[in-house]
Amino acid sequence: MLSKVASFAVQFLAVPLVYHGLGATGYAAYAAITASAVLIMSLNLGIGGSLVTPIAEAAAQSDTGKQAILVQAGLGPLVAMCFLGAMVVLPITCLASLRTLFGKVGASGYPGLRMAVVIAAAGTLTSVPCSAVTFLRQAYQEMHITYLIGTVTNAMLCVGLLLAVRSSTSVAVFVALVVTMPLLSHVINLTWFFCQRRFLLMNMSRISWGTSRHLMGDGIRFAAADFTYILLYQWPVYWIARTEFASNSAWFAICMQAVVLQLSFAIGLMMPVWPSTADAVARHDHEWLHHAIRKGRMLILCVAGTAFLIMLVLGQQLMELWLRKPLQLAWPVRCLMGAYVLLATWEFFHFVLALGFGRLRQATTAVLQRAIVFAIAVPVLAKYGPIALWAALCCSVLLWTGWRLPALIRIRTMSTVIQEA
Repeated sequence: MLSKVASFAVQFLAVPLVYHGLGATGYAAYAAITASAVLIMSLNLGIGGSLVTPIAEAAAQSDTGKQAILVQAGLGPLVAMCFLGAMVVLPITCLASLRTLFGKVGASGYPGLRMAVVIAAAGTLTSVPCSAVTFLRQAYQEMHITYLIGTVTNAMLCVGLLLAVRSSTSVAVFVALVVTMPLLSHVINLTWFFCQRRFLLMNMSRISWGTSRHLMGDGIRFAAADFTYILLYQWPVYWIARTEFASNSAWFAICMQAVVLQLSFAIGLMMPVWPSTADAVARHDHEWLHHAIRKGRMLILCVAGTAFLIMLVLGQQLMELWLRKPLQLAWPVRCLMGAYVLLATWEFFHFVLALGFGRLRQATTAVLQRAIVFAIAVPVLAKYGPIALWAALCCSVLLWTGWRLPALIRIRTMSTVIQEA
């Protein structure tokens, strides 16, 4: 819990710090670069998530040989994708026109832009294999170590941002801090992990590529769910930065970050619902499931509904207090932002329930379909301003996942789910 609060606090502080340090033009460039860097993380192919269950089973059986095979089979493709990605991405970031890569924001001539792009690309590529350690810790039920390291590096990031605001106006400095601190956390965690389990590195020359292919097959489903974050929250920011003036794109990026902050905190609190639901399904505990689903829905309507009302009534004042800068945030935009927080929280709650019911394929397909349709529409919607984008996000939940995901977890289908499992 401490790590979640620390992470939320750092993200909460980062936006106004970066904005005041760089100004509207610099923040637009920062948002475009960090949004595009997240796209590179799709190279992880979801392999980390596919490792959790088989490694946990092998650890329970004290089968060190199988654990080593699985870890090496998972990390092998990730390292390969890192090198292949570097061969393609780094030459592009070093040589391609910034205007071609980032549109108007790339043509702004803001100092340190090229260096920032290269740092973001290199740091994110290195994170592709290193980030798997989070899932490895989860498999061995050692998330407390990840949380501890994350808390320390988040504190370091906060201090670094405070120092950068006082001493630098280069976008490269801020991008370097935001990219390298999470990478440092992964590297420390991964090093510690392998120092604890040296047996996992035995016979590295005999990586089981057959096992790797199997893991990649399972990982694609996890990758699909992760990719929706990019399509829904990073792609619009990148597109707006390419096509709009810096002042407009900076405000949209800030509003998107305000929504994502609320959602990330809610998601962290709801993740334990997944294993709890899976356990109840395995025990055929219908009563617990009925109670948990009813209680969860009531909490969402109360808490997220309150967030919606606060955003509608006090959204502008809170944003001004957050950024310490006057702004004009029209009530329709505030209304749609608050409504989307409510709808997206509803969606994610039912998504993790569906995972607990063993409906991974159906649930990931539903959320990916929503994200793809929205992403395709972004270039058209952007012409009509932020209201159109927020309205489309709300409608995408209402018209598809908002009812599709709850349909997957109806208690009367439990016998079918158990048979399929």
